[in-house]
Amino acid sequence: GAKGRFLDGALDLDGSVYYYMYENFQTTEFTGATIVVTNAGEATAKGFEGAARWRPTEGLDLFANYAWSEARLDSGARKGNSFRLSPDHSVALGGTFSVQLGGLGMLSFTPTYTWQSEVFFDDDNDRSDLQVRTPITFSDFVVDEKQEAYGLLNLRATFQPGEAPLTFGVFVNNAADEDYLIDAGNTGDILGIPTFIRGAPRTVGFEVKASF
Repeated sequence: GAKGRFLDGALDLDGSVYYYMYENFQTTEFTGATIVVTNAGEATAKGFEGAARWRPTEGLDLFANYAWSEARLDSGARKGNSFRLSPDHSVALGGTFSVQLGGLGMLSFTPTYTWQSEVFFDDDNDRSDLQVRTPITFSDFVVDEKQEAYGLLNLRATFQPGEAPLTFGVFVNNAADEDYLIDAGNTGDILGIPTFIRGAPRTVGFEVKASF
């Protein structure tokens, strides 16, 4: 990896590459109605992570992050499958815009946007051929335990009055009210009836912080 500062300190850049090799990669599988640890054989993970932070002028601070990761099982029945919860691509963008309101205090606005590509919730990647169980009624032949690519927009505004040790804030998480899953399968998958955990819908809140 490497990092550097440019434009008289206004721009920070850093990046790194990695490559991992696994032997005797441990994962889980169903045996009847029981979850057991199994040896999936060999696996590799390679990727790149990069980040940039730019402060073009006073009161404006921007950032961007990108990650590419290709994590795959390389042998056995799950050869070619992706690691669970491992998107190939992920991006984060955002910034903070601040303005001094005379002697009243500081007002700041921070929008952020995060995006990730498709992920699976298990190393079996919900493949039907890997979910044939005994009895057959416990099998799961529907490929639905995954999350397609999605993005989330979060908004936050804060106000710090003068020299007071207080910060007032309002926020909107998942401002576009995106539907997405954070997990699927779980205990119900043992019976061929997977359960699903939704991500939080649009959430609006207010907060007060005090520093001592």
